[in-house]
Amino acid sequence: MFISHTKLPAKRKNANTPEGIRKKQRKVISLNLKMKIIKAYADGKKVTNIAREEGLAHSTISAILKDKERIREAIKGSSGMNVSITRQRKGLIHEMEKLLILWIEDQIQKRLPVSLLLIQNKARSIFSTLKERAGEECTETFTASRGWFIRFQQRFHFQKTHTSGETATGDEEAAKRFLNELDGIITEGNYFPAQIFSMDETGLYWKRMPERTYIHKEAQAMPGCKSFKDRVTVLLGGNVAGFKLKPFVIYKSDHCCMFKNVSKTALPIHYRSDPKAWITPILFDDWFMNCFIPQVKEYCWQKGIPFRILLLLSKAPGHPPDLDSLHPHIKIVYLPPNTSVLLQPMSQGAISAFKAYYLHEVFIKALATMEDESITLSEFWKSYNILDCIENIVAAWQSISVKCMQGIWKKCLKCFAALADNLEEFDPHQNLDEINKNILTLTKSLDLEVEAEDVKSLIAYTEGELSNEDLIELKEELEEQKVVEEEVEKEEKKEERKEEVKKVVEVQPKTFSLRRLASVFSGVNKILSELESMDPDVERFRRVHWEMREILKCYREIYEEKRKESVESRHSGFVKKVVSSSVPVPSLLPFRSTVIEHPDDPQPSTSYARGSNVPENSENHESFKGYISDVMFTVIPKNTMLKSPKQEEEAFEIVKVKIPMDIKQESDGEAN
Repeated sequence: MFISHTKLPAKRKNANTPEGIRKKQRKVISLNLKMKIIKAYADGKKVTNIAREEGLAHSTISAILKDKERIREAIKGSSGMNVSITRQRKGLIHEMEKLLILWIEDQIQKRLPVSLLLIQNKARSIFSTLKERAGEECTETFTASRGWFIRFQQRFHFQKTHTSGETATGDEEAAKRFLNELDGIITEGNYFPAQIFSMDETGLYWKRMPERTYIHKEAQAMPGCKSFKDRVTVLLGGNVAGFKLKPFVIYKSDHCCMFKNVSKTALPIHYRSDPKAWITPILFDDWFMNCFIPQVKEYCWQKGIPFRILLLLSKAPGHPPDLDSLHPHIKIVYLPPNTSVLLQPMSQGAISAFKAYYLHEVFIKALATMEDESITLSEFWKSYNILDCIENIVAAWQSISVKCMQGIWKKCLKCFAALADNLEEFDPHQNLDEINKNILTLTKSLDLEVEAEDVKSLIAYTEGELSNEDLIELKEELEEQKVVEEEVEKEEKKEERKEEVKKVVEVQPKTFSLRRLASVFSGVNKILSELESMDPDVERFRRVHWEMREILKCYREIYEEKRKESVESRHSGFVKKVVSSSVPVPSLLPFRSTVIEHPDDPQPSTSYARGSNVPENSENHESFKGYISDVMFTVIPKNTMLKSPKQEEEAFEIVKVKIPMDIKQESDGEAN
């Protein structure tokens, strides 16, 4: 009996056993990583290299690049959280989560506390408000369980469940330790006062008035009008020497009707837009690379100091942590958490003084407008727009003194006395009181009942936590704004297409014409004639003449082809009107040398200039002697409306035209 020893295939291992094949888990890619991939590909990196660096499949990178437009739309307005694109969900819970994420982002932007308990309580509160608005028909329930929160985290990739806001007092122990660290960095780097910079952002409620004024009450009572809640984010900064950076202003719209006839690049500030008027990591990168670096580099060049910068920043959600790697000559130092109120230079009197000066400039503008145009304060306030706001921001920032910009560094720098030599003592409270007195004087001139405390509270005003109604209103505004911006973008694209079509129509295809070619050759003849009259070296001119003739040989051939086509078309029955000044045969002026030329040498063609430039007695003219030797007969049509060959012959008259010898010889050769 024959027994087969064929080896049977091994039994497949159970997937549930440790030895089994593990199920490959799906890797969720955040929007920030997707934008990084898109940017790397735009910079010229290959898909294979990006896939290897990020540890992703080639197909995954290709899919992300194919979907780049939707990813860019999704990341707009993101304040730095790693939001991902998820499947569409419906119901009150879905609406609640959209409002909740707005609340979380707002808390982070304002540096207010965010924790698991706070998020759960806010989620229940928002859901209750939405359910009340939906009415009794809604039977959906929500408990904000821990399981829901875990899924919510996965959907939005939100991991910061214990973010603490900065207290009013700050961490003094951490501040003391940081002073020693910063002093060591300055000493080691040997930084000058002009090389040490700081920057911070602030929210400016640009259309808010003191609460007890009738204007604020009117705005508050007006249905649907929340202009006093409208805000811009302003980035302000400077150095120890007192130099001030150009303000960076972020507003909620880039398609504001006020900018219709104004170029944003010509504004005295750097203007950018964000749907919520927040500073995002993308906008901060934009400020750092396109605004801060060029301005500081120019400043160092003007001062004659090396371009080495130390930039002091607070740790904020909109400040990317990897700025230090973007430029080799700029060192970024972040303040420890909960120390901004103690150490951030811009918070030591510069920002509060800026807000006070802004209010002062607003009242000055109101008073001047009311006197010149005879309008009421309410009418002025209704017409007050974002361009007026920008103008007053610039004026307020210019009003900040060098003494103030230097004095705000005293608490931050341990070596302040050595850096700021012979500096006058700066008191931020005294400086603010002086500005407030001037504001109160202006309010009296405007017949406003305002007290000193009202002005102080307005300058120090910071909006707290958003209510449920505020969140719903903010969401509706963002949706309306998105619709408007989409419509504007469509109109702009239509205009761009019209301009592109118009440009295509206006661009005519290039072609040769007999008259234009003749004009070119005539111009060359004139130039060669001038050179010949000046050049005593006959051989040199002879070489130039010959080389020029060879260079233009290809165009002369084109001319000859065009001329033959024209002659053939006439003989084939197409009668064309001939202009009285006939097109000259293009060639170069002959070389008139007194030396005996070798017979084998290439002889350039003779020619004559335009008919308008030929003298009447050309036979006796010195420059034409020996070149016009014969007469060529040509025909000029009398009438272009001919029908029979006989009539066509009778319609021509004989005109004698003198032509150069070589052209006649060529014509005779062709005839033969």
